[in-house]
Amino acid sequence: MLKSGGCSLIACCSLLTCKGQFVDEFDVIVVGAGPAGCSAAITLTTLGARVLLLEEKRMPRPKLCGEFVTPECLPTLRRLGVLEAMIDAGAQRISKVRVVTASGRTVESKVPDISPTQEAAISLSRARFDQVLFERAAEIGVACMDGTAVKQRLSDGKRTIGVEAVSLPSGSAVRFRSAFVLDGSGRNSRLVVGQHERIGGLKGYRLYAMEAHLSGVPDLDDQLDLCFFPGGYGGLSRIEDGLVNICFILGEKVLRDARSDPKAILQRTMCANQTARDRLRTAEVEGAWLTVGPLTFGRTRLGGDGVIAIGDAGGMIDPFTGTGIQMALRTGELAAEAVSRSVGTEEAIGCYGELYRREFSDRLTAANWLRGIVSSPAAANFTVGVLSRVPWLARRVFKATRAGGGAEKTE
Repeated sequence: MLKSGGCSLIACCSLLTCKGQFVDEFDVIVVGAGPAGCSAAITLTTLGARVLLLEEKRMPRPKLCGEFVTPECLPTLRRLGVLEAMIDAGAQRISKVRVVTASGRTVESKVPDISPTQEAAISLSRARFDQVLFERAAEIGVACMDGTAVKQRLSDGKRTIGVEAVSLPSGSAVRFRSAFVLDGSGRNSRLVVGQHERIGGLKGYRLYAMEAHLSGVPDLDDQLDLCFFPGGYGGLSRIEDGLVNICFILGEKVLRDARSDPKAILQRTMCANQTARDRLRTAEVEGAWLTVGPLTFGRTRLGGDGVIAIGDAGGMIDPFTGTGIQMALRTGELAAEAVSRSVGTEEAIGCYGELYRREFSDRLTAANWLRGIVSSPAAANFTVGVLSRVPWLARRVFKATRAGGGAEKTE
């Protein structure tokens, strides 16, 4: 079974006795132990760098996510050396994707039809997914520290030279020095993304996400259901231990009118879709509901102030694409490649930006175009109706928001 978190390769006691001082020096500091941060840390370490990976929460920890790991993720997971561990942790095989509108129109696609290199996707809770990556990073020599909150970057007046953090168990301030800082701390990053970039639209019209794990959901088997309802959409997929992930996007007005009560919110959102309502009839929530928002989609900044942004810190793709985890894993790999090619942060940011645009520009454009369709029940119903009658067009639309990511043929 998975181990609980903690410092892996640095003696924690040294942090507690070095308040306010630089306690060690690294080639690269990576902030955030999600898919982006772990991917970058593992890749850089295999390239010979001395890497420090800092995570604010104690591992393992839950994370709001659809927890659908697209087939394009599998080559990266193999390169990182964690795919088998994901399977051992309980990852479920997903072989088909079904899109259902509020009126009941349906279009279905098998994974091999939308991913030319893989036979299936997988689904696994983020608590286990991220923990497998975190343990792999520690195993290969990354200095892994959880319970450590990064507060700000440190500068010598000309360039970023490290970060200042707080060891949460003790409250002690610590500083780490490095030539490069990668920010994989998510959409609420303190290092790259400014408050004005997190507003998420006009108050009253902003979007939020909710997620929970459910028991008692019948007949889902090896498929992902993407269900649309007036004003939003959500997904249902089976994860480990017989549970099902439910994750959906909703408008601020629904959240307010339902007084943030999950049962009332479900009735106004997912249960407005007949397929989802049937699935949820006997469902029970296991654990707590998670809520985040307001959400902002599209690219923000890939770097600034001497820090390279990876994962959601650099931009968030619309969840209906299902490719958020894959983009996080790949941005970690691409940032590692850029750092390995560069002699300084600004050169690395430029290199990373070019690699990022080459791989993600088309899919972000496609997601932006499709956003207008999925936000309108009439448009979604019409589009799914067309796609259900024209299978080749459905496959093309499914493929539009995904990319190879260094894909390899399944053996």
